[in-house]
Order: sequence, then C-alpha cells, then structure tokens
Amino acid sequence: TLLSPLSSNAAAPTSTSEAIRRGAANIPGYGQTDVFYPKVLAGKWKATRSIVLSSDPFIAEKIPLTVEYEVRFIQSVEDNAVVADRGFNQGSFLTALNAALYGKDVSNPIQSIQWSESNPNDLRWINADGGREEIKVTKRATEKTDDTVSCSEFRRITKEDSRGIPSISAQRVLNKWKVVTDMQVEGIEVVYEAGGGLADPMAMRVGGGAPSPSSAAPLVLMKSRLRLDLID
Repeated sequence: TLLSPLSSNAAAPTSTSEAIRRGAANIPGYGQTDVFYPKVLAGKWKATRSIVLSSDPFIAEKIPLTVEYEVRFIQSVEDNAVVADRGFNQGSFLTALNAALYGKDVSNPIQSIQWSESNPNDLRWINADGGREEIKVTKRATEKTDDTVSCSEFRRITKEDSRGIPSISAQRVLNKWKVVTDMQVEGIEVVYEAGGGLADPMAMRVGGGAPSPSSAAPLVLMKSRLRLDLID
C-alpha cells in the first residue's frame, strides 16, 4: 500500500507476518523488533531539528540549519509499547528539509511513502521525479529507561534514480532521547557511513583522507540536535 508522506497509517498485521516479525527479534545479533519509547511520547509533536554538521554540500553551506516539522509516536503492535511512525516522520522531515533548502514554494519532494508498524524495519518512498528509495534496518541495539532511550541501528540504503539505476550504501544511526517534561523531549542524532572504525562508534571522523581500516573513525554524514514539543 502506498501512503501519502504525511499520512502513514499502517495496516493491521496478519498473524503470519506478526509471527515471523516477532520470531526475528529472537535471532542473536538482530535486536528487538523496533525502538520502544516511554509512553509519554505517544501523540503528535513539533520537532525542531538543528543540523550542526553534514557531508551534503547543499546542507553544509547553510549550517547551522534549523528545520521544523511534525512527528508522531503511535501504539505498537507489541503490548504496552510506543514506537515512532517512521513513514509519517520521514515524509514530514524530507518535505520540511526540502523547503528549508530550496524555498517553501517548491513542490513536495515525495509522491508516496510505504511503511507499517507490523514491518517497522522496511521504509520505502517514491520521489517526485520517480526515483525510489528504501531504508532497511538490518540490526539494532537499544537501551530504555523511564525517561531516556538510546539506540544504534545499521541501515541498508537503496536508491534508484528516475532512470532505474540503483545504488546501495550502508549507514549507522545513533539516537539519544531524554524526556525533559511531559511536554518536551530533547535528543541528539548522528548518522555516519558504515565503514571502518565501527568498533568504536563514538570516535567519528568529520572528513579528510582515506581511513585506516584498523583505526580510523567512520565519516559523519549528519549530526543534529533535536527538541520535541507536544502538539496533541
């Protein structure tokens, strides 16, 4: 099912797919089925993302760049769990980022988005020019307390341009969130190239020469500070 970028309502899971998905969570090294957040995050929030570092030249020339958009957290198919609506949030962010870079009068950069909380590791969308992109989470580790969440995810990124020519890359994404009040949450996100230096994910190389396979830290693709303010 293809969904609009700002209305990612997921379909109800089937019993077979649910059994497979839950079973995958028990495979050693894979991690849990999704990132689970404190219940206070359920609902819609205004996200203020301050991008402080980017390897993308169009973003880098505008740094520090602040982007405001809506995000939401929904009830998971897991019992008593809240998860990010990844489809809605990705579409909302990309639309806001596009407007921040090229002006609010530009057309929507996305035709449609496909995502379901019953299959949370697979996010796909079609760009306005007909190109396609997919984010597939292949491994994750998380830590959660009553008011904090930390997560590390490996992602395979597949892009297909309007001519149908594909490219594949890999990223690792680190997120840390802290509930400040019931109305505000603060976080940080670092996205980096999945290459050398993965043994120490906190040692990060901003740029420069070719890394040594044994010691160099991975290239940081984007670093952002985030604040969420409750809407409803």
